[in-house]
Amino acid sequence: MRSQAIAGLGVALAACVPPPIPEPVAAPERIAIVASERGPQGARLVSIDEHGDRRFELVQPASALSRDTNPAVSPDGAWIAFASSRDRALDETSLWIAPAGVTTVPRRLTDGAGIDAQPTWLPDGSAIVFASTRDRGNFDLWRIAIRGGQPGALTQLTHGAAHEVTPAVAPDGCIVYALVTPDESHRTIETHLEIRGPDGAIRRLTDGPADSSPALSPDGTRVVFARPQLHGNVLDSELWVMPREGGAPAPLIDLPLTDESGPVWSRDGRFVFATSVLRGAEGRVVFSSIIHVDLRDRPVVARMLEDRVGAIVRMTPAVTATPLDAAALHGDPEYLPELARIMSRQIEHQRQATP
Repeated sequence: MRSQAIAGLGVALAACVPPPIPEPVAAPERIAIVASERGPQGARLVSIDEHGDRRFELVQPASALSRDTNPAVSPDGAWIAFASSRDRALDETSLWIAPAGVTTVPRRLTDGAGIDAQPTWLPDGSAIVFASTRDRGNFDLWRIAIRGGQPGALTQLTHGAAHEVTPAVAPDGCIVYALVTPDESHRTIETHLEIRGPDGAIRRLTDGPADSSPALSPDGTRVVFARPQLHGNVLDSELWVMPREGGAPAPLIDLPLTDESGPVWSRDGRFVFATSVLRGAEGRVVFSSIIHVDLRDRPVVARMLEDRVGAIVRMTPAVTATPLDAAALHGDPEYLPELARIMSRQIEHQRQATP
């Protein structure tokens, strides 16, 4: 039923001309939210405010088509680490780093033929933990020391036969991540969350079978993650929350028709941001946007960050230590009604443009 309702949208939107993207403006001192934004040159990192308006590009664009994704802002706000396909094939990424400023030039952090992805900072800013295929072809967790934006010692943290991905680090040094077990054809057959202690001891955190992209609260006591939920006869990914030390997960937000993933917490633990994807026929992505929820709301309401120039495809948000404007966030449109309006406007635009 869901695919039938959305299939027409996917066909109509496929030929739509994206809204104009404004030229970068002089950067204010304030950087609140960072996101990966899709454009004609691939995906690039931008600074956006609490309304979703783009302020400026964060790193100098690559000379060729590339993907800059998964930004991670250092605890002191001085550096932005990210995964990028610069100088590589579009489906391969290395880690890069740049000062948090006005369209700065990034520097490559990691080399080699392996895929390095999903960087996250230690709470003290001394290192980055990331997922990499540099050992045996499957993803393991690694740590690279960082000092003054320069890379240091590289340490392998996990050695499992499955994939360890999407790490999140607590103040006490514990790392929560998703463990993905593939079959012989490399298709995922089971995913659950695990936690690695500072001493290297590992224990299972969730039962699975399809839990992913954990994010730890700033105090390290709670985990928000993605888990599928059945709506009628359709599964879509929703956000769930649970205590880090164990307990029954509870739904954080229920948004039928869209898939939510990659949650991140605001530094004060009040807001959770995530990527939300609307899919059409055969699971094809129709639209991707950044949403946020205020955990103080009862009931919790999902709102959308939307640029004033129109709907722009964005994903993988990161939040800086800059205090967020809660009033501005509460002024953002409620997500699902706004998404419906966006789809209606795009379909009408296509209808008028068709002879």
